[in-house]
Amino acid sequence: MTSRALILCEKHSDQADKIAPALGLTRNGSSYTGTWNGVSLTLVWAAGHLLAPVEPAVVSPEANWRDPRSLLPLPSAFPQTPTDRGKKYLGNLKKALSQASEVWLATDPDREGEAIGYEVLQHAKYRGTVKRMWLTGSMEASDVQAAAKRLREGGETISYWRAQQARANADGFWQYLVRAYTASARIGLMGKDLGKGKGKAGVVSAGRVQSATLGLVVERDRTIEGFISVDHYQAKITLGGGELSYAPIDPPAGASGIIKLQDDGKPLFLDRDAMEAFTQRLEGADTADILTADTKQTAKHPPLPYSLTALQRDMSKQHGLTATQTLKAADAMRSDGYLTYPRTEHGELPASLYNRDDLLAILGGAAKADDGLMAPARLAGRRHCLEGADVPRPRCFTDKPMNHHGIIPTLKTPDLSARSDAERKVYLACAQQFIQALLPPATVESLKVSASVDVEDVLERQPALFAGTFKRVVDPGWMTAFQAPKAQKDLPPLVSGASLPIEAVRLHEARTEPPKHFTLDTLLSAMLNAGRQVEGEDAAALKKAEGIGTPATRDTVIQTLFDREYIATQRKSKQQLIVSTPRGRAFIDNTPRMLSDVRVTAAWERELDAIQNASSDAEAKQLRDTFITQQRDFITTRINEVIETMDTAPEAVREATNAPTENMIAAARKIAASRDLKLPEGIEHSFDTCRAFLDEVMQQTPPPTDKMKALAMRLADENGVTLNGELTSFRECKAFIDKHLQNGEPTPKMLAAAEAAAKRYGVKIPKAARTCVKECRLFLSEHPR
Repeated sequence: MTSRALILCEKHSDQADKIAPALGLTRNGSSYTGTWNGVSLTLVWAAGHLLAPVEPAVVSPEANWRDPRSLLPLPSAFPQTPTDRGKKYLGNLKKALSQASEVWLATDPDREGEAIGYEVLQHAKYRGTVKRMWLTGSMEASDVQAAAKRLREGGETISYWRAQQARANADGFWQYLVRAYTASARIGLMGKDLGKGKGKAGVVSAGRVQSATLGLVVERDRTIEGFISVDHYQAKITLGGGELSYAPIDPPAGASGIIKLQDDGKPLFLDRDAMEAFTQRLEGADTADILTADTKQTAKHPPLPYSLTALQRDMSKQHGLTATQTLKAADAMRSDGYLTYPRTEHGELPASLYNRDDLLAILGGAAKADDGLMAPARLAGRRHCLEGADVPRPRCFTDKPMNHHGIIPTLKTPDLSARSDAERKVYLACAQQFIQALLPPATVESLKVSASVDVEDVLERQPALFAGTFKRVVDPGWMTAFQAPKAQKDLPPLVSGASLPIEAVRLHEARTEPPKHFTLDTLLSAMLNAGRQVEGEDAAALKKAEGIGTPATRDTVIQTLFDREYIATQRKSKQQLIVSTPRGRAFIDNTPRMLSDVRVTAAWERELDAIQNASSDAEAKQLRDTFITQQRDFITTRINEVIETMDTAPEAVREATNAPTENMIAAARKIAASRDLKLPEGIEHSFDTCRAFLDEVMQQTPPPTDKMKALAMRLADENGVTLNGELTSFRECKAFIDKHLQNGEPTPKMLAAAEAAAKRYGVKIPKAARTCVKECRLFLSEHPR
């Protein structure tokens, strides 16, 4: 007997249209059906998140933007509710799931994808078997088939959903904190730059990763502004053509104002007169003795294939692409089967991929994409794929378990001339990085030298000690795959025990420089390496959690900071610097330090990681609930701090909280004008009066608009029906229009949209969609932009 299964993926064009042909399925209305490997399959799809947490206004109707007390107590959790798009899809999905006994989840292989799938299953009250298609490769047929053959049990990955539930509920609590800070800012308690403006401009935005990232930028800017440059000096001598620097052993800190030790322990010599006198003594010496001269060769391995953050950094640095543009391009190339899954923080590749057939297929596909890839790809192929090849396995391949590996090409060759400029650059970068990773390491020869000169140094020690390290590339290996070799200088002929003439003495003058402002490249790096900002357990947690944020969200976090006008760009030469604005600094200055401290994020990421890696679903749910409770308590404490601040504000400031918002007044005026009502006296100065008026009129049935009346009358005439009260009630008028309009022909605008969708998806418009509004709307909903 043939077994049956339902495949649920999260998108139509990006997933369903790729999975179906790979498994031999054909379109059957709003699904794909067919048989693969003896299993009768039905493939259905969502459209991203079909459910979303309810807004604070729904779960806490009394919560408002003016009184933080109205925000407490916080809800214990945020139930899910269908989105507008979800209402179009969930009915068909529930019907399909009601007939299924086994489901294969084929959503993206991450927390977000897991949540999209399980949210639909939960909403449909599905109780059958769940298995997981873990699509970490491309959407090419071979990768889809491999995932279908290696189905994972649902219990192996459900903890990803539990971690996402924890994150989503915690983010819901932050929305309440945003309201509290906005209320405080609007009465001037958070400085002159926050809480001003209409709509979103007046909202004081806060978020776990967002606030920590802003803290990095503000701290860097203030470090630069407060930086005091220090002049320092060095003595250098030339021996055998190589220059050595003065390097006393264990220099004492602050010796008579001569030395300042830096954070890394290296000394800065501050006394110019003392250093100048020292160089004069050196000029009087004839020779220097070589104490040690150690030569060694080391391997310089090629960089790993790209992680998303590394790719975004290089695309920003080399081509000026934003993080969002890079991710969009990588997603497009993955969707069309040319790159593997891009939302990864790992550059390593699974050891199972290190085999002759896979390597030849991938290298062959990439080599044909661009002439510049052909020769290096052939070299990599000969090195690893020839019969009898005996070379070490490249370092990029690992036996450690990974859910997502580095971004590499697939065996499918793209026509780069038909791709966008960003897509072409992203593909070539990923292909080059992969090919390089298969090439032999470079060999670097280094010479480490120490020498002495028999004169007194600036510390009144004798002899004076010098040191230097010299390097040259002996074998360039991978380094010349995509760029011309650089000219190399011979190492200086310095050997231990030799006494050589001093060829030159030089006084080197320099000035310390502040750290540089962030660019997109360096800010992404700072988010990834946030553990360097802290010490101890928090640093270890951040390193394990790959910094703050995730590969897929860091670009969104940075863009949100731009949108909220917390940060801005500042052009310097060819670079776009990222700097904090007065609004951004005001946020940092008027909120508790812990909100922008990466250690808070370290704690979050440590606990979310524990949920994701729980050994069972029961453990994951317990950890999730504990995490949500802790975050609820954390935000409650922050809101109480705002309440206390507002309570202790001057009387005039507290009185200002009784005024209605500009949006409330505007809404009251608009409703009064549309219904020919008179506004109550004092409504512009009393929140309670304005709120009471809005509550009263909103409970009344609104009349239909003039356009709705005209349309209803036309439809009544066309369909030969009589209007009975439909022109007095908005709800009844809308129901009448929906009933009679869906049976009519689609408008020219709808048909034009359908033609565009058909062209975009490469499908034909059903005949019924050309003549029936209802069918045309269904076609458009199944083929969104």
